[in-house]
Amino acid sequence: MDSSSDTGAADNRTSNQTDLLESKTDLRAYWRTVVKRWPIVVLCLVAAIGVTIVWTYRQPKIYEARCQIVIEPMAPQVLQGVKDVVEMGTGSYWANKEFYETQYRIIQSPGVSRRVVEKLGLQYDKDFNGGATGKPDMDAIARALAGRIQVRPIKDSRISEVVVSDTKPKRATLLADAVAETYIEYNLDYKLEGARTATAWLQEQETDLGKKLEESELTLFNFRKTHNLLDTSFDERQSMVTQNLQNLNLRVNEARAIRIALDARRKQVQAALQNPALKESLPVVTSSGAVQKMQDEYMKVSRDYLELSEKYGPEHPKLKAARAQLEDMKAAYNSTVDKAIESFENEYQSAVETERSLEALMEKTKHEAIDLSKIEVEYRPYSRAAQETSKVFSLISQRRKEINLTEVMRTNNVRILEHAVLPSTPVRPKPVQNLAIAAMVGLGLGIGLAFLIEALDNTLKTQADVENLLGVPVLGLIPIIGSGQEAKEDPARIRDRDLGVFLEPKSLAAECCRSIRTNILFMSPDHPIRTMVVTSPSPQEGKTTTAANLAITLAETGNRVLIVDTDLRRPRLHKSFGVPNQVGVSSVIVGETTPEQAIKRSEVPNLDVMTCGPVPPNPAELLHTEKFLKLIESLKKHYDRIIFDSPPTSAVTDPAVIGNVVDGVILVVKGGKTTRDAAGHAKRQLASANVRILGVIVNEIDFSSSSYGYQYYNYRNYSRYGYSYGERAEEKGA
Repeated sequence: MDSSSDTGAADNRTSNQTDLLESKTDLRAYWRTVVKRWPIVVLCLVAAIGVTIVWTYRQPKIYEARCQIVIEPMAPQVLQGVKDVVEMGTGSYWANKEFYETQYRIIQSPGVSRRVVEKLGLQYDKDFNGGATGKPDMDAIARALAGRIQVRPIKDSRISEVVVSDTKPKRATLLADAVAETYIEYNLDYKLEGARTATAWLQEQETDLGKKLEESELTLFNFRKTHNLLDTSFDERQSMVTQNLQNLNLRVNEARAIRIALDARRKQVQAALQNPALKESLPVVTSSGAVQKMQDEYMKVSRDYLELSEKYGPEHPKLKAARAQLEDMKAAYNSTVDKAIESFENEYQSAVETERSLEALMEKTKHEAIDLSKIEVEYRPYSRAAQETSKVFSLISQRRKEINLTEVMRTNNVRILEHAVLPSTPVRPKPVQNLAIAAMVGLGLGIGLAFLIEALDNTLKTQADVENLLGVPVLGLIPIIGSGQEAKEDPARIRDRDLGVFLEPKSLAAECCRSIRTNILFMSPDHPIRTMVVTSPSPQEGKTTTAANLAITLAETGNRVLIVDTDLRRPRLHKSFGVPNQVGVSSVIVGETTPEQAIKRSEVPNLDVMTCGPVPPNPAELLHTEKFLKLIESLKKHYDRIIFDSPPTSAVTDPAVIGNVVDGVILVVKGGKTTRDAAGHAKRQLASANVRILGVIVNEIDFSSSSYGYQYYNYRNYSRYGYSYGERAEEKGA
């Protein structure tokens, strides 16, 4: 369990290190591209800086003047409760942003700028309007000024800077103050214009409402006059009728109660009238004061009569007088009782009449209330219309008076905090900043152009390019040998290049060729590669030089090596090795000579050369003959390694023909010259002929250039110090 986890951790560390190395490699690849195309980068940088310098010093100097203003959310409230027609601010936190942005746009608007132009007479300033003649275009001048105005709010405050730029510092100062003052005037004019418009509208509405109010009040008056409602209001009249109705109802109930009570007593009186003996016991009689008084007098006279009757006889004058008085008193008493009963009857009749009268009056009052309710249905619309018209008229009149007051107050929510100061230094152009930007732009443009050119470059430059495109191994890399010229050179220079490994065995080219030799020898240990063809996709890609130097390195191992010039169109090996070309491959194939006679000894030990011989008119036909195959078999009996130098694949099919009868083909490409299309075509051509491609050699690589990256570090070290690891080992062994 622990060992597996340790192994996994190690794998992760290895993976991370690999990713880091790849990322570094990518960065180095980018750097190599920049270094490789450095002239383009430098040219773009110099051009950008040069153009910027010329442009900067040709630009006029621009000065900026700043005037600070304070924009309050609301104007001062001089009179409590009196509001402006036009709100000078919002007063709302959430709407402040939109409010201030609106004010900034107003300051920069052509309307404010036009007022400034008219105020300062800028239409006549030729320096300001560009020296225009004729009738000034006010709109164009105003727009030009508006383009010079900027508003810069100061963070966390209600202060803003009105910034105006101009070529003259004094005029810039004047314009900044003028723009601020004009904006304040514009803001106040906007408020007053709104007030004047509102006043005119309110005046018109007030006149119309006055007429409507007069008409509604007259209609209401006529209605009240018609229905006899002038002395009191309708509500008071209605209240009085309701109160009377309630009072009458109470009085009717009281009268009815009195009448009912009297009715019960009246029944007793009527019953007593049927029996006179009961009259004196009636409550209406006993409760009468007159009856009680007469009863007391009657009792007194009766006592006097009894006393006299005891003293005197029936005929006594005093007794007779007392008897007569008693009878008179009796008659008077009875008369008083009758009057009491009659008075009760009158009282009862009066109660009945009172009840009837009250009921009739209450019924009349009820009808009056009903009639009044019917009148109310007609009265209320007239009254409501008059009240509403009166209320609206009062509001309109009051608002008009308030607006008149606001016009007089002329309050504003904008004020100048600090006037503009004369600027001493220009804000534009900025040479240092412009040059810095130009340098960055030029550098970026140059790098971008370098990458663009690199992306458009269709040539093979590195080992990775070859392997990714062709899918075959790269046997090795060969640096530039000599001047790299392929044509129109003298024999001495050709020899120095094609025999460079032999002439300079410690050179970088020699070491690279030995590395290629090692790769070929170890490619198939069980079945050694004895015959091989060296070709290239296109002419002048170094195939002959590569074939010659590869043959030299193979001969250095002690093997017998033969290099055969099968380029029957443009042969060159005889020039490289300095041997005659009277007889060669073509001579052997046509039977003019033997192979032994066509082979020449070279100055390189163990290396022989078979030149082309006379250039035949039909090279392809010669290579297809049976004699050419027999020639190869004959040569294989005498040599360990045979290298054939053939023409390019793009020109003829000779490499494919020869490749079918040998062990394989080595394709030579020239770094930075051979195109991807040419290399791909060469591979397809050889593959279609069933030719075995042993590998690719990348020729003419400049290892001294850092553009080839870290993968060629050892080659650069060798080229710098002149020896390799193998040579160090030999020195130590010695």
